[in-house]
Amino acid sequence: MKVPLLTAVMLLGACAHGPTLFRSSPTPEPGADSYQRALAHVDPSNKQGTLDSALKYFDLYLSSPGPLGHRAEAEAMRRLVRDAQQLARVEAALHQARTSENKPREQAQPKGRDEESLKEIQRLKEELAKANEELERIRKRLATPKPPSPHSE
Repeated sequence: MKVPLLTAVMLLGACAHGPTLFRSSPTPEPGADSYQRALAHVDPSNKQGTLDSALKYFDLYLSSPGPLGHRAEAEAMRRLVRDAQQLARVEAALHQARTSENKPREQAQPKGRDEESLKEIQRLKEELAKANEELERIRKRLATPKPPSPHSE
């Protein structure tokens, strides 16, 4: 018995798709798209994925009406995402605190150096003033003629 080609294709399709062949589409799980998107945003290999987006999609999935096939997994993943966000905030605050701790030390050293430089400048000014006084004294002595001494004749 020969089966026409069209009938064979339909039989293969019916076997492959089971009872959904003649339905318009299988009934999707409520929020399945949100769940898949949330998982995509959590995936470390997804460079465009963010924890904020994953949290938003997990919330959408969990707020979907009806029974959810992945409720327990979504709730656990949502908690992990929220914890990861908090950990990232703590890490950023710790990094900022360490950076701000190092800045005053770095600024204190130049301040100490500035004070040392000011002291050195003041010392040099005092030496210059003494040298100028000595120079002025020498000039006055050279400018004033000496009276002739009685022994020089």
